[in-house]
Amino acid sequence: MLPTSHRFAPIIAAWLAFGCSLSEPKPAGLPSIVAAVKPLASAAVELVAADSGSFFGQWNTLRGDAYALDDVERFVTPGSKLSTCDPSGLLLYRGEHVRYHGAVTINPAFKERLERFEQVAAEVGIRVYGRAPRRIRHLGSYACRTSRNRTYRLSEHALGNAIDVAAFDFGQLAKNEVLPVGVPRPLRYAFQVSVAKHWVANKSPVLELHQRFLRDLTAELQQRPDIFRGLIGPADPKHTDHFHFDVSPWRYVRL
Repeated sequence: MLPTSHRFAPIIAAWLAFGCSLSEPKPAGLPSIVAAVKPLASAAVELVAADSGSFFGQWNTLRGDAYALDDVERFVTPGSKLSTCDPSGLLLYRGEHVRYHGAVTINPAFKERLERFEQVAAEVGIRVYGRAPRRIRHLGSYACRTSRNRTYRLSEHALGNAIDVAAFDFGQLAKNEVLPVGVPRPLRYAFQVSVAKHWVANKSPVLELHQRFLRDLTAELQQRPDIFRGLIGPADPKHTDHFHFDVSPWRYVRL
């Protein structure tokens, strides 16, 4: 018998195929819908392998969203010693478009996703404040552990495939640079935008602008499936002071 984590893979495969098909333009009439879904469901069920890593890797490839770490097995026996963690292939990354406040230890596959994230953070910063953030403050990336909420599943941090972002540091404008219209004068100087302090706005033009930056940033990231698949924020009680971003084999958003 397959392990518990794999036993329902055929059902999951059929469900994913059905959901994927219904998210696309729908043909008219129930017979046409069934005809469109059935081949995908059959193909998905055939992809079920001895481990769920192979299944998700092949499934994401099938739907045109392949990622180098998709086929890594995420499910483990609760309480067992983790043997999947291998930091030898990880790298120290300091940021390409926006620097990190301290290098992050990541899987090479995750680097490109962080570069895209930095580009979005820079674009939103320029739009809101007239300049990109100077530093991204984080709470870490690599950590050999299981998920805090699901001990039977490997954390994406254990693969160097996730980052916890706490704040963004903005530098002072140069004398010849002009604040965007409507931006309060105090924001001409250096400041920090923090998830803990600014996700919920107070009645202040400055604080409301900080909230706008965080909300606009996460909204942009949700519209970019080529960056992160997993996005968690203050909506989760364990993430009130930071964003968790990862590229797990499945998508989930709780901001």
